[in-house]
Amino acid sequence: MFSIRNSEPTFAYIATRRFLLVAGLVSIAISLFTWTLDLTQATYACPFCRVQRSAIGLLGVAILMVPYANRFLLRYTSMAIAVLGLGVAMMQNFNGGWMKMFKGTFAFHDPIWFDSTLLSSCAILIMSFQLGVIFESSARQAWR
Repeated sequence: MFSIRNSEPTFAYIATRRFLLVAGLVSIAISLFTWTLDLTQATYACPFCRVQRSAIGLLGVAILMVPYANRFLLRYTSMAIAVLGLGVAMMQNFNGGWMKMFKGTFAFHDPIWFDSTLLSSCAILIMSFQLGVIFESSARQAWR
């Protein structure tokens, strides 16, 4: 979004670009950190978690591509990745937590940060945020 009086970028343009950069890099850092924990066997090898952390990383790359990529292709691929990641996270959340709650056998894991219900809930929140950023930012691309 450029000012009418001169051709310098406005504050909103600069702030949006910085936000996209920070959001994309933080998402990629989360993905790399969790993959490092998995590959060094600091956590148990969970196929559900691997799909979720891969989706978070790929959506982080998509966030970085928002100012440069075709809006339709970016939204389409981001939606496909997010649907896969969110579907797996919701299935893990339901099977890991809600089924046990209905049976009356639910208990948090001893180190609570390894609890699959909490981790899949965090993955759902992260991927929903990422998808919102991609759709909102690509809709506001007035500078393209």
